[in-house]
Amino acid sequence: MQEHGFFEQEEAQTLAQDGFSASLSGGAAGTLRAREAVRSGAACQMAARRVLELADNGDGTLTVVRCADPSADDLDIQFEAGGCPVTAIAPRAFEGCSALRRVVLPEGLRQIGEMAFSGCAHLTRVTIPGSVVRVGTLAFAKCAQLERVRIEPGVSALGPSCFSKCACLTRVDMPASVTQFGGGVFFGCSRQLTIHGAKDAPAASYARLNGIAYDCESWREDEALVLEEMEDGALRVLGAREEKPVRIEIPSELCGRAVREIAPKAFFACGTLEQAAIGGGVRSIGASAFFGCRSLLRVSFERGLERVDDSAFAGCESLTQVTLPWGTSSVGRMAFFGCTRLAFVKLPATTRVSDLAFDGCAPNLRVFGGVSAGRYPAWQG
Repeated sequence: MQEHGFFEQEEAQTLAQDGFSASLSGGAAGTLRAREAVRSGAACQMAARRVLELADNGDGTLTVVRCADPSADDLDIQFEAGGCPVTAIAPRAFEGCSALRRVVLPEGLRQIGEMAFSGCAHLTRVTIPGSVVRVGTLAFAKCAQLERVRIEPGVSALGPSCFSKCACLTRVDMPASVTQFGGGVFFGCSRQLTIHGAKDAPAASYARLNGIAYDCESWREDEALVLEEMEDGALRVLGAREEKPVRIEIPSELCGRAVREIAPKAFFACGTLEQAAIGGGVRSIGASAFFGCRSLLRVSFERGLERVDDSAFAGCESLTQVTLPWGTSSVGRMAFFGCTRLAFVKLPATTRVSDLAFDGCAPNLRVFGGVSAGRYPAWQG
């Protein structure tokens, strides 16, 4: 595979090229361990484990300085940081963390520094949130087992050599928002590498110029989800491709097409499902979509969701808390009926909540926000 650019910039890039402010270059920079509370007006709650070293940015946000636990293998960065938003990952923060096989990057993250995950030999997949402005130079270089990268809409620039020498990388989902490509972004990657995106996106031209395969139709055979095309060209999720999925990620788009809906009964009575991450392209979750998913522990929603239909999560007995994003207009009848462990729900103040939406939940249930059509003693709206 031929590609413009070279790998020679490995040690030459500066922090300024990756958009980091001078406040992070002062060494101490207010470094905090995850067990401490940030001494700022936000008074953020932080996790007690000594997994990450964090720096207070002085505005109620944090930067990940480095991973303090070399044995960490499965990290959700926002969980480790507690309630305070993480907006940056410093240069070399996870460099050489060979045990790391999975990392969840937080929504709201804006900066990924140079060589931030370089040499994470066991990392297999990564999703770059759309809030990231630029993926830094050599950020994921030499991740020997990295197979798939999903870049969410909103990311605009890929720094030089950011995925170089990822010998197993075979699929990159790239949105039309990516318009800037540094030299050698995919230098030394697998010869089977294919970029997936919209037909006329800038990535299509980039792939053609650099001899990389490009695909704008493979959503039909997506390895994780069964999908159908809607009248407007957007996609609807019909279910999981795998017979017994444990975790599903529903992206904002596939091959440049928005993933707009989750169909009724899409994951009905899927007893193995433990985690669901629903992207910002999804506007509605159909009736009984996750009905009876008794093992579902966690579901996350990105901003963009508008409607949760009747019985969508009824009978999800392991679910303990739910936060619906700003813009959610309605929660249907019996949407969370019988979620016997559900004790905390946070909704936008304007969300219309239908009758019986939270009947049969935990006795100590607290619901914050929303406009209730029923009567709940625990309602805090």
